[in-house]
Amino acid sequence: MGRPTDAGKTPLLEDADQNIGNSAVVQPQAGTTGTIIPQDLRNRIINLSNGGSAAGQTTSIVVTARRIVGRTSDNPNPGYAGPITGVVEFGNGGRSTRAEFDVPIGPFTGGFSAASQAIEPQDGGVIVTVPTGVLRVFARYDNLLLAPLLLGVPPVCLAQVNGVPVVGPGGPIGQIPAEPLLVQAMASYFSRPTSKVYKTTVLYVSPIVPVAVQAQGLYCLPAFARSVKILRFPLSSALDIGLWDNVYQQESFALAGGAPSPFFDVSGRENIISIVSHTPGDTVTYLAFVCEIGI
Repeated sequence: MGRPTDAGKTPLLEDADQNIGNSAVVQPQAGTTGTIIPQDLRNRIINLSNGGSAAGQTTSIVVTARRIVGRTSDNPNPGYAGPITGVVEFGNGGRSTRAEFDVPIGPFTGGFSAASQAIEPQDGGVIVTVPTGVLRVFARYDNLLLAPLLLGVPPVCLAQVNGVPVVGPGGPIGQIPAEPLLVQAMASYFSRPTSKVYKTTVLYVSPIVPVAVQAQGLYCLPAFARSVKILRFPLSSALDIGLWDNVYQQESFALAGGAPSPFFDVSGRENIISIVSHTPGDTVTYLAFVCEIGI
């Protein structure tokens, strides 16, 4: 892309020192059981927002995550890694919106619970592109996070409805906790022609207690969702899927037992998904959905 006419007022040039070597060591959420309350966004790795900008431009952000080895002060007890969610806030200074997306953790050598100390892990990453005059990028460690149901105050999760102790997607497995990760980000004025950006929302995790998803299985789709795919274990469980607006169900789909889920298009005003077991015998020990994010 060409240099803008009002280049002196673009955020990357105004706050260039905020966009060089940005990284943060992100920590797992505290505790041993899951939660439906996400961490505070303390780990801000880009802040191109000082005073707002008079000239917005299409900006692409590269966000990466990897395991830490050889730095015992940052990672004294290597364990299970992730998952990491990236959060981008973008707008014109006076008004902004935000989007969340998965940040894949880079490849490594070693076991799931301990990377090899002899090999420097590589970055896993994602690129997102937004039109913006100001930009903030955060990283959130979602190891104990389960999505809340759309019912009642205070909110509850599927595990709590079924009387099961809450366990997050990367929560303690045996005696091995989740480990810190290194997250980095940079922004530049370019646009990727093709890319896939996803957000995974975990609804239920239990290695031993299968549950049937009852009629109250309503969840918010993430912002900018364009399609949704259902993940569940065991695969033999049949599920009924619905897409809703704020008032009515718009579409319904049957997910047969033994069949992997396709991606279902999210269109029109649809912003809620319902997931219900086809019969009381269709139980799951893991349930999540993955959305393609249109940014």
